[in-house]
Amino acid sequence: MRYKKYINTFLKMNIILLIIPLIMGGCSKSKIPSTYTPPVSTPPTTVTTDTLPAQYGTPFSEVPDTKDVVMYEVNIRAFSAQHNLEGVVGRLDSIKNLGVNTIWLMPIYPVGKIKAVAPMGSPYSVQNYTAVNPDFGTLSDLQTLVSNAHKEGMSVILDWVADHTSWDNVWISNKSWYQQDGSGNIISPPGQTWTDVAALNYNNNDMRKAMINAMKYWVLAGNIDGFRCDYADGPPADFWQQAIDSLHAMQPSHKLILLAETETPSIFKAGFQMEYAWNYYTALKNVFGNGQSASTLFSTNSSENSTVPAGSFMLRFTSNHDEDLDDNTPIALFNGNQGSIAAFVLASYMGGEPLI
Repeated sequence: MRYKKYINTFLKMNIILLIIPLIMGGCSKSKIPSTYTPPVSTPPTTVTTDTLPAQYGTPFSEVPDTKDVVMYEVNIRAFSAQHNLEGVVGRLDSIKNLGVNTIWLMPIYPVGKIKAVAPMGSPYSVQNYTAVNPDFGTLSDLQTLVSNAHKEGMSVILDWVADHTSWDNVWISNKSWYQQDGSGNIISPPGQTWTDVAALNYNNNDMRKAMINAMKYWVLAGNIDGFRCDYADGPPADFWQQAIDSLHAMQPSHKLILLAETETPSIFKAGFQMEYAWNYYTALKNVFGNGQSASTLFSTNSSENSTVPAGSFMLRFTSNHDEDLDDNTPIALFNGNQGSIAAFVLASYMGGEPLI
């Protein structure tokens, strides 16, 4: 089976040291090591025009087919002692040795300060779509990370937050780009508790164009290989189709990995290849923690996969940054070290794509 090397390697290594420290929620308060104090700096301006950078490097020719993706989520703030992109470069071999071929970087962008959740703000409150968070380094540091990952045979995708921005995002002066209440005040995303962010208005074509250009910017300037799209149910499906079609048209020969944070089957029609397997994750928790029959895993697996078109897949996991914050660690959820390993093997072998 295609994960045999991956699983065997994973079981031999120290799960506690190598598994990603998933300590930061989506638009939630973040937990940062108390010894870490970020530098204070001012982010650069953004790119919102039709002018796009030249292609950096050569587009990666070994982006895996969707059926072969083995993904690793990197929380840059917590992943290394340096808390930055350079620290990720220093541990690429550790990731590669797990059998990984795709690295997902949590948001790399400057974080908003107005209405920020303490102490450092949520990484999903984006202040500038076309800048690197100075806490993490520079565009050159990102390029070095991507180039080295490509040399190791691994693709790199960026976390993309299209539903909302920080209140001090460089776009905020374009009031029509944001949703407003009856009094004309910009609002947070309706139906959510994310008061640290402002909801974007997808009825505005100029905003859509700027968002798509910002995505193109990273494919060119960073030579990245796709996106994990946060809260993909927020923006309308026709925007995602517009964006994905534009990305493919820009570089038809550069295969892109496109993951939607949703469990809505219709999202595949927009061009995404993967979405989240939350139902399977819940089934795993119920079997290991609540005594449900193991047959639940098979029925859930069949139900999930019945909604997936040919060539697309569900992303299977026993943890990610949201679940670790909202639920617990795999060690706690699946009854210890051996239980967490067993749950991970099940998630990896039942027809989805594994996420570490």
